[in-house]
Amino acid sequence: MTDKKFKNILITMFIIFLAAIPLLYFLSDPRDQSVKKVENEFGISLPKSVKRERELYKEPSFHGDGEAAILFSFDKKDLGKIKEELEDYEITDENRKSQIETCYLQVKKRGFDPSLDLNNKIYFKATSEYVFAGMYGNFVALILDEDKGEILFLEWDT
Repeated sequence: MTDKKFKNILITMFIIFLAAIPLLYFLSDPRDQSVKKVENEFGISLPKSVKRERELYKEPSFHGDGEAAILFSFDKKDLGKIKEELEDYEITDENRKSQIETCYLQVKKRGFDPSLDLNNKIYFKATSEYVFAGMYGNFVALILDEDKGEILFLEWDT
């Protein structure tokens, strides 16, 4: 291969590389990792208007026990899409509600008070197969406040 041909190939590759950078940026999802975490936990797709407001991380522990919380805001026009995505996880079971309330109270005790009412729509997913006396060991839950346009993600790990 001649030097001129090699030089043309390198220039062409460089131009393709430079063109690919903005293309990949526009195709990427720039939302916060916590939004993607909720999508992965529930296997759903949330609208682009969902934004993280505050987050409470799990406290380090030998057992990994603890609770975490993430407060999201969303555009109220996306409410129907969010409810549709979560309809398979909606609960009415009082046992599960009491577990979510326990987690919510622990989160509040640690200083994270989202001021959400537990009478809102609640969605639940067990993250382990361990159930003892009807109580789930590990779970994730979403509390959807339609009036405020907020979603509270709770994670309980025992």
